[in-house]
Amino acid sequence: MIAMATLLLAGCGGKAEKEAAAKAEAAEIEQTEAVSSQIDSTIQEIEAAAMKLDTLLNDL
Repeated sequence: MIAMATLLLAGCGGKAEKEAAAKAEAAEIEQTEAVSSQIDSTIQEIEAAAMKLDTLLNDL
């Protein structure tokens, strides 16, 4: 009986641990996607500024 209870608790503990790891992984993925989005936005801003600079240099 005690052995069964121990196995049951160990099984539940493992499940909770897996769920916590999955939540942490999801949070990390979300953070990575946010940073990636910021990088993409910055790249677009740089490209727009480069085009504007090229236009201004051509006007000179």
